[in-house]
Amino acid sequence: MNREIAEAPITRFTLQELVAMAGGENRPGRMGECIAASTELRMETFRFPCRINAFIIGVGTEGESTGLVNLQEFRIKKNTMFIFAPNSILQAQSVEGLKVHNIAVTPDFMKRINIDTKHLLPLILQFSAFPCLEISPEESQALRNFIALIEQESLNRESEFSAEILGGLIAGTIYKVGEILQHYLSEHPELENPTHNRAKEYFTQFTQLLSEHYKRERSVGFYAKQLCITPKYLTTLIKRVSGKSVSEWIDNFVILEAKTQLKYSNMSVQEIAYYLNFPNQSFFGSYFKRNTGMSPSQYKAQQ
Repeated sequence: MNREIAEAPITRFTLQELVAMAGGENRPGRMGECIAASTELRMETFRFPCRINAFIIGVGTEGESTGLVNLQEFRIKKNTMFIFAPNSILQAQSVEGLKVHNIAVTPDFMKRINIDTKHLLPLILQFSAFPCLEISPEESQALRNFIALIEQESLNRESEFSAEILGGLIAGTIYKVGEILQHYLSEHPELENPTHNRAKEYFTQFTQLLSEHYKRERSVGFYAKQLCITPKYLTTLIKRVSGKSVSEWIDNFVILEAKTQLKYSNMSVQEIAYYLNFPNQSFFGSYFKRNTGMSPSQYKAQQ
């Protein structure tokens, strides 16, 4: 197999590309590493799956949108907080006049912000299976206030202190998100149930393994062996947490990758089949059609 094909990267949108798609103006330097907006979200741009290389936090203010982020279903409406990690794969399914307040920050900028990850990371990981969360109107307004401050500052002329001011405001926003998550846990103690947490831990480990191996491994047995449990027990746990079986998750990961390559790469259908470790184009075509209802060529031709 051609080595270049085997290592072909998924096409992704950078933060600057997101700004350009939204009709905004690219800004040089560190001021261009963070954007904040109170606007109608153009989710139509993400009708086909794409990967976004930015950390995104937002809250819905009007309308509604549904879709998938890393194959997990989401629904954003008024007073829905959403958190998308860098390199998340997003696909919008329906958009009904959605308006949001949101910030998007590059991974490099995030690394330079002084945040106590020891306390925040466990909270955020606990909600990794829930990219969207309904919050109270008061929490929604508080989060919108933070984002409005970031938006105002990011539009100012860059100064000697701009990066520090933005970093401080973004850190404050993330701490506010942590506070909201903590409050949600206090209102839903069942989420801290040891059995529930154990299943969530297996789900997190499984999805991490899947993201590393799905191009090569499509058997339930492989992932169960990696986690040192039986295939039946793995399937039970994953179904309990996510509502989908292990096989469905595997198929969804493979199909999402195939759709991304078909829409955004220059590879032929045959090259994509080899890239995803199918024995031939015919086998890949049958697999794709069984899961999507159309052939790879038909999907590629969609506008």
